[in-house]
This record gives sequence, C-alpha cells and structure tokens, in this order.
Amino acid sequence: MRFFSARPAATAGAAVLLAAGALLTGCGSATVEEGEATETSVAPLERSSGASGESSSSKASSSSASASPSEQSERAQGDEPEDRGAREISEIPAPAPEQGPDQDFLATVAEKGVNIDGVEDQLVGAAQASCQGDTVTVPAVAGQLIEQGRSELSHEELVQLITEQGRALCAQ
Repeated sequence: MRFFSARPAATAGAAVLLAAGALLTGCGSATVEEGEATETSVAPLERSSGASGESSSSKASSSSASASPSEQSERAQGDEPEDRGAREISEIPAPAPEQGPDQDFLATVAEKGVNIDGVEDQLVGAAQASCQGDTVTVPAVAGQLIEQGRSELSHEELVQLITEQGRALCAQ
C-alpha cells in the first residue's frame, strides 16, 4: 500500500485549488447591495469651553437660571467661536516685524558682519540653547553660517559672538 502519490506536483496543485475554492466560498455574500444599506445618524457634538470636563450644556443651564434672556443671547453670540468657510487669498501676508530682545540680539550679530537673512530663528534658538548650557548647538550653527558664506569671522569668533550675545538675550 502506497501513501504518497507518484505525482507530487498534481497533488500540490489540487491542494491549492481546493484552498482557493474554500476561501472564495467564504466570501460569497459579503458584498453590500444597494437596497441592503442601512442609514445611520451621528449625534451632534457639544462644545466644551473649559478643561474641567463639565459639558457646555450643563454650564449653559446653570448660567441660564440666573441670567435674563437678552444677556443669554448676547453671551451665546460672544462666547462661541464663529465658523467661517475658506477664503482665497492672492498672496501670503508678510509677518509683522518683531520688536524686543530678539531683534536687538539679531541686530548686534548683524553689525558684527553676519548675514542673518533667513536664519533668524536658528540664531535665536542657538543663543537660547547656549543659555541652557548646550555646548553643541552654537558651534554647529556657527559652522553652518561659515559654510554658507554668511560670515567672514572665524569659527571660534562666531561661537563666542553668538554665546555672549545669547547670554545678554537670556538676561533680558
């Protein structure tokens, strides 16, 4: 008596076909037809105005007992943020120039011969990092400024300039 077939390829092929047939039969009625779709509804979301976890409806009901109807309508219009649709703009608005210690720091660095155009945030960040004891960021930024041709100062001079001016920035 023989337990193995003389043709193993035919046996393997039959097994694959049998498995594929079993998989396809299991999926027979899994499709949704047009008439079978059920309608679902989603409950409206309530807006909460505080982090305390109290719902806005409970806040509104507690405040509505003590307020007059005219006060309630004014409060409802003023408290809720207004949703607006998207509006097309013709150009990106330019940010307002900042005032204060960051600008003083950048002006001082620029006076020493560093082209700061476009790297203002990196310079301020490096200066603030130097105030926190970071010894890696300022030398890295100084090296980048030199490689980009933004300064004629040596690496050591530029590191010293950013560090010293950064300390003055953090002291303000």
